Amino acid sequence: MSSWKKASKTGQKFHKERAQVKDREHLGLLEKKKDYKLRALDYQKKRDVIVNLKRKALEKNPDEFYFNMTRTEMKDGSHQLRNPYKDYTEDEIKLMKSQDKNYIKFKHQIELKKIEKLKNSMHLIDVEDMPLNQHRFFVEDHEQARKFNPVEQFNTHEALLGRKSNRLTKEQLENLNLPDWIDDEYVKEMNKSRSKKYKELADRVKRFESLKKLDQTYDLKTTKLDPEQEYDEKYSQNYSNETKANTSIGINYTKIVPRKR
Repeated sequence: MSSWKKASKTGQKFHKERAQVKDREHLGLLEKKKDYKLRALDYQKKRDVIVNLKRKALEKNPDEFYFNMTRTEMKDGSHQLRNPYKDYTEDEIKLMKSQDKNYIKFKHQIELKKIEKLKNSMHLIDVEDMPLNQHRFFVEDHEQARKFNPVEQFNTHEALLGRKSNRLTKEQLENLNLPDWIDDEYVKEMNKSRSKKYKELADRVKRFESLKKLDQTYDLKTTKLDPEQEYDEKYSQNYSNETKANTSIGINYTKIVPRKR
């Protein structure tokens, strides 16, 4: 098919670009549409810049102030900072990164110790976020299932059905002697403080995981090499070993330097 296309183009007319008239040859080559388009776009771009600068000059507020004015001064017709930012050396940057990594490890250990302390002080039994277990009862027929009452089955109070621990029976509740200072408000405060501790534990575990990921990223930044750079170093080591072996035999080669970035 491609050969047929080439054969069909043999008889087609060859179009030439229109040249400049002889009387106007002193003006240069004849401008085509693509040349005019580039020239027009350049003109419009410069015109828009001038229009925007004029508009900003007209709309400028003479009382305008921003804090960078107090930190700059005019030098050679341009605004420059009085105290320019310090350019740190490569060794200083490495030192700062190592300090950051040590600080992250320090906070990592603190969070781990606090999590262990909280876990030791709580049993993690009645947590709301824990997976719900299913307690199944088997009955003989539908009538018995319709009349089934979990309060009678567990022999406890209705308020204690949702508990996994400390579910006292009715006889234990009747024989229970509580101090006078324990009332409904005290129980509410205890539940509130317990839920607060569980929330603190969840937040600390989340913070511990984020610090662990951050520590791993710092390790990757400091230890992992670029694959191309690793290849260059490996190639240069192999080449140095080969040259030493060849020179001992009496063969000399020109040195090949790995590519730089």
